Amino acid sequence: MTFDPPRKTLRDAPKGHRVGDVDAAARVRKMKALGFALYGGLPIGAAAGFAAGHPFLGLLLGPALIWTVTMAMAGLASRGAGLLFLPSGSSTPRRKEHSRAESLAIRGEYEAAIEEYQKAILDAPKDGDAYLRIARLYRDKVKEPEEALVWFRRSLSDAVLSAGQEVLIRREVAELLIHHLQAPGRAAPDLARLAEAHSGSTVGTWAKKELARIKADYP
Repeated sequence: MTFDPPRKTLRDAPKGHRVGDVDAAARVRKMKALGFALYGGLPIGAAAGFAAGHPFLGLLLGPALIWTVTMAMAGLASRGAGLLFLPSGSSTPRRKEHSRAESLAIRGEYEAAIEEYQKAILDAPKDGDAYLRIARLYRDKVKEPEEALVWFRRSLSDAVLSAGQEVLIRREVAELLIHHLQAPGRAAPDLARLAEAHSGSTVGTWAKKELARIKADYP
């Protein structure tokens, strides 16, 4: 009784590959390099060999040199393409996605979604996205504006934000205090900061007007 080792099938191949793909591509590269070597290397080697008085040696070295150069260039091109299109080791990591938290929020499970975002903050405490999502859930869905204010403030103090994000959050803080908490006086410091730092811009002009109105209503 003989034992036949199991043959590999497509199902046994690593995910994203097919059996023989890599070998086939290598064979194609080698055949192309051989064509270049014979087409260009033979006449070059022959000419150089006759000039040096060793025609047979030239016929051997010419194709060998072209082959070596062609394969080296193919290898460099392959590595370069990998760096351009698959920069997994050196690229900036994508922002952490919160798919589970988002799905919970869509289903109306706001407290559970907030817990998921808090777990994300433990993993990436400098990513401002989770702070903002918690703040907006508390403001818009749970209807707890004071808790929303806490998380907006935490995003400003704990996360790493771009200049644009900081402007947006400070405006949201000011609007939360004015319209949700009915505490416009508490919004004055954020409005003053926006008006001073962004004078002449749309948000700076808005902050300046809101600050003037608050001062007029609460002298």
